[in-house]
Amino acid sequence: MRIARSRKTRSLAVAVAAAGLLAGGLTAGTTDLFGGETRPTRSTDTITQAGAAQSAKKSKTKGQSCRTGAQRIRNKKFVTTVYDWPDTPGAATSMPGPGKRIFEYKLEVSNKLSATFGMTYKELSAGLGFEVTNTRTVVDRVEIELPEKAQYRVRAGMIYKKYTFDVYEEHGFWNWHGDYLVCQSYLQPEWVMKGSSTVQNPWMDAYKRTKTPKRTTH
Repeated sequence: MRIARSRKTRSLAVAVAAAGLLAGGLTAGTTDLFGGETRPTRSTDTITQAGAAQSAKKSKTKGQSCRTGAQRIRNKKFVTTVYDWPDTPGAATSMPGPGKRIFEYKLEVSNKLSATFGMTYKELSAGLGFEVTNTRTVVDRVEIELPEKAQYRVRAGMIYKKYTFDVYEEHGFWNWHGDYLVCQSYLQPEWVMKGSSTVQNPWMDAYKRTKTPKRTTH
């Protein structure tokens, strides 16, 4: 059915369109009363979102290198032993000699890590073979021989085993899986070194005695 475009009906259409603009503007286009449809207008937000999506596509393209998120430890190596003598309550005392004395002590010990390079403590513990976040209190007693007639300073400490190790991360490539662009591993995984770190792991208790210098009077 055709609608005749009289001057009166055209004026009505213009009035309806003007009312729509005054109510908040046309964002999706308006339908012509005579059967035609005007071209939709695009809002500023829509244009901004489209630009961001296009920019994301350019930054991540199929075949481009990426990080899969997988990390591992390699080249763990024992370096040396480290003696730590904490100056904390319960770790030291004063005793007179000579003779045998019972030394009761308390130590707070934990692993000492220089850097993680983004690895979690769980991943580090699994890769190193011991608990990285392990913190414990050692309470014990030992018999100490004080050979001379003098006042001694007796201290308890901890011997640490120090290791070096390297942290590697896996590199892959961006690839489409359905509608999603994901970082996929190569058939032969590619591991790239991120950096080197050190860790000290508590090994065993240690003790030492030193004679207290005599006070001189003037």
